[in-house]
Amino acid sequence: MRIISVDERTIPLGSKTKNAAISFQAMTASAVVIEIETSRGRFKGLGFSSYGRYGHGGLLRERFIPRLTNITDKISGETSVQLMAQVWDVLMTDEKEGGHGERSGAVGVLETALWDALAKSEDLPLWALLERDAGHSDDSQLPPGKTAIYASGGHYRSSSSDAAELADEAKRGLEAGYGWFKLKVGGASQFIDLSRIESAVKAAGDSSLIAVDANCAYGGENGTAQLIELDQIGLRWIEEPVNPLDYPGLADCCQSLKTPIATGENIFSQADSKNLLHYGELRPGLDNLQMDFVLAYGLTEYLRIIKDAEAFGWSRRDFLPHAGHQVALHAAAGLGLGGHETAVVPGGPFSSVSDDTTVENGIANLGDTPGTGIENKPTLFKLFANLL
Repeated sequence: MRIISVDERTIPLGSKTKNAAISFQAMTASAVVIEIETSRGRFKGLGFSSYGRYGHGGLLRERFIPRLTNITDKISGETSVQLMAQVWDVLMTDEKEGGHGERSGAVGVLETALWDALAKSEDLPLWALLERDAGHSDDSQLPPGKTAIYASGGHYRSSSSDAAELADEAKRGLEAGYGWFKLKVGGASQFIDLSRIESAVKAAGDSSLIAVDANCAYGGENGTAQLIELDQIGLRWIEEPVNPLDYPGLADCCQSLKTPIATGENIFSQADSKNLLHYGELRPGLDNLQMDFVLAYGLTEYLRIIKDAEAFGWSRRDFLPHAGHQVALHAAAGLGLGGHETAVVPGGPFSSVSDDTTVENGIANLGDTPGTGIENKPTLFKLFANLL
C-alpha cells in the first residue's frame, strides 16, 4: 500500500444542546480523505472524528499528515491488522509516551480513513475485513454483520424541564427499532432530572430500556446521594458518574450501586485503559466499557485495549463504543462487541445509520458496501463535499 494524498477540513457541528458538562454551540470535528494505491488500484478512504472533542486540524497539518505523505517505501503486511500496525508506528514516530490529550484523536481520524480505504481495496465492508483479520467474538449472541444498537439523545435544550418532549424522543427511538434509549442527566436539579427520567421510563414501558449519561456530574458527597436515588430506578446503566480518571470515585460507585456503570469514552490509550480496569473496580459481565477508538489512536490501539481487557476477565460483549460514527458500527458488527450507539435526533452526522443498514428489534443488520459506508449516509457524506 502507498499513500497518494491526504486532505482534511474542520467541520462546524454547533448545536443548541448541552449535557451536564459542556455546550455544543461551538463544536467542530475533522473530516479526512486519504487516497491509497494497492495492487488493485487507487481508493479513497473517508474519516470523520468523534463528537465532543473538537477538530484536530492543527495537529493533523503540523505533525501527522506529513508523516504519512513522507512515507517513500511501500507499506505491507500479511493481514490488514499487521499493515495498519505499521502505519500506526509511522504516525507515532518521535511521539513520547503519555500525554495523550488531543493527539490521540488526530491519529484516530487518520486511521479511520485508512481502514475505510483498505476495506474498499479488498472489496469488503469493514465489518467483514475485521471479522476476517481480527476475528469475531466467540461468545457473541449475533453473527458477523449484525450488532445490538441503541438510541441516545435527551440533551438539555432551552426547554430542559419539558419531560413530554423527552418522552416523545425516547418513544420515537424505540419505535424506530433501537433496543434502548439513553438520556442526559446531571445538568439540572435532581427534581427535574428525576421527572425527565420518569417520563422516558413511562414512554418506554420498562426502566431497563432507559440508560442515563451523567457526563461526570456526580463527584462528591452530594453526587453520591443523587446516584443512590438513581440506583433505585432499575436503569440499564448509569454512564460516567464521576471524572474518568477518578478511579477511587469510580470504585466507590461500583461498590455501592447495583445498577451497571458505563464508562471509558474519555480514556484515550491502552495505558490509561489498563489503569481504569486495574483501579476502577469495574465489574466484568455487568459494567460496560465505552472507549471511543476514533478519539483513542484508532482501531489498532483499540484491538490492544480489547486484548488487555480480555486478560482482566472481560468479554468483547462488554464493549459498547461511544458516539455514532460508521467505523464504530462496523467494529461492533465485525468484532462481536456488545452494541452500537447512534443519535436519535434526525439530520446530524451521528444520527441513524447508513442507508444499507437496517435496524429492527434492537439489531442493526449491516450491508455489504465496501468500506465503512459513509457514502451511504447522506447527512454525513455531505460534509465531505469540499474534500472530494
